[in-house]
Amino acid sequence: MSSKKISLTGEVHISTGSIYTTVDALEAMKVIGLAYGLYSHAEEVRDQRIMLDEGGGHPALVVQEDVSYHGSPRWETARTLTDDPRQIQRYLAFRDTLKMLREMDREQERPPVPQAPARQPQKDGKKHHER
Repeated sequence: MSSKKISLTGEVHISTGSIYTTVDALEAMKVIGLAYGLYSHAEEVRDQRIMLDEGGGHPALVVQEDVSYHGSPRWETARTLTDDPRQIQRYLAFRDTLKMLREMDREQERPPVPQAPARQPQKDGKKHHER
């Protein structure tokens, strides 16, 4: 069984008899996606986007570019990534996976929201807003 080979850049750590490389997990996923045709660098370009074009009766995954110079964007198709329905499904699923991982990273970076202690009822049975 042949598998794809990819190159990753990261920090090299050397210990007794072993060499380890630490890489950013999300960047590694993107490189893996590139190797399998499940990701495009156009996802990261400011004036480009990947869209599912269902016009013409045959769906295709296309790269669109913003051709406006200011104001509201005007998107035009620059090229087709694939028109294979199976590959389109895989690409969109992989993009959803990356989105989920980004959200998880953001959630882990946020400090936990401090919880306010529950207010105890007053001894005379009245609520705090009553006098």
